[in-house]
Amino acid sequence: MKRLSLLLLFEILVSISIGFLMSKMSWIGRMGINLFRNEYKILKVWWKTALIVLSIQLLLILIQYIIKRTCKVTISKLLFFLFLLSGCIGLVYTYHDFSTVYEHRIMKERFHLGGYLFWIGWIASNLYFLVTPYQKTVQIND
Repeated sequence: MKRLSLLLLFEILVSISIGFLMSKMSWIGRMGINLFRNEYKILKVWWKTALIVLSIQLLLILIQYIIKRTCKVTISKLLFFLFLLSGCIGLVYTYHDFSTVYEHRIMKERFHLGGYLFWIGWIASNLYFLVTPYQKTVQIND
């Protein structure tokens, strides 16, 4: 767990990149958000998008940290693998969605890259917890 700060730094950089990329959507996408999809206006402001993505990633890291500290090795590895599998499925679904839904296809490649980076950050945090060795806890008998 010594390299957890590197993972956090990576997630901060990825979140900033996602916020910047998603805010660079196409002009038609911006007009669609303004006229029809008001609930997605937050995606137009890069730092708000970055904060939302970072909070999701930090919540995922916190959940995995708690799992690693409290569960047995086999159960935690299984849960990390399921999180990893859900990240891979999310990445594939996002690609499918961005390539088939017309509203999403016209949002430009930078917007799409931001969506893909979200799942890459998710997968990276899962791989970190899946690969890092477990620390043996030392119990002191009185």
